[in-house]
Amino acid sequence: MSPPHLREVERDVLRRIAGAPGVFCLLDYDGTLAWLAPTPADAVPLPGVVALLSELTELAGVQVALVSGRPVSDLRRALDVPGVYYIGIHGLEIRLPDGRCEAREDLAAIRSALADLKRELSATAGTRPGILLEDKGVALACHYRLASAADKAAAQAAVAELVTSYRQRGVPIAILRGHEVSEMCPAHVNKGTAVKAVLAQHGCGALPMYIGDDRTDEEVFRLLPPDAITIRVGPASEPTLARYRLDSPEDVRQFLRAVRECRVRTSVGHPRAC
Repeated sequence: MSPPHLREVERDVLRRIAGAPGVFCLLDYDGTLAWLAPTPADAVPLPGVVALLSELTELAGVQVALVSGRPVSDLRRALDVPGVYYIGIHGLEIRLPDGRCEAREDLAAIRSALADLKRELSATAGTRPGILLEDKGVALACHYRLASAADKAAAQAAVAELVTSYRQRGVPIAILRGHEVSEMCPAHVNKGTAVKAVLAQHGCGALPMYIGDDRTDEEVFRLLPPDAITIRVGPASEPTLARYRLDSPEDVRQFLRAVRECRVRTSVGHPRAC
């Protein structure tokens, strides 16, 4: 069953946000703060989003994190917002608001394996029209949004076959599937474990609020506590573990404006969460 649209319960949700001593806003980028685009380079944040995020970070008791499959460097180019957490490549890269970077694990071995995998995939799926291979160093994405159905199916099969072959050789690699993309990453890496770790280390008991539009965001919805505010962006036909849903990035922007306003009205007397 689809969760309720947020507008049906928005007043109650905003009341919780206004009354919490701290709120940790964790936001996906593509499809959430920006419309999905044919290629990653084509995506741009909705007008006013950068300023809105900056205003949120300046409010007492509010922390903001941007969570993405993109590298942190790519995410910062799209959304250069002082004072936010950047969680990139599904948690393999984490940049704190003070500029310090946290490494999840030693990735030298996986980098070498992914370089080999890219060479092999370039000779198979990479030769097909509309297939885009994106090398992230510690991850490799195969985009097929611009490919025909036949070329998409062939690319997916090639990715699955190669990853299975590498896993049989003991390489700890897995496939994360999102909107028109298959991403090859170190096994056991996902947005959910990354968000949970950031909240444990830096959340200071704040109310978590996560908004995302992709299957890769479902692991976050699964791992966050039951009282967290979780919102899936997209049509009601898409199954989700989130408690609420919104239709589009424009809805997300409107809701974040409401969050800002309710925290502005109640900011007096609320110390920062940390």
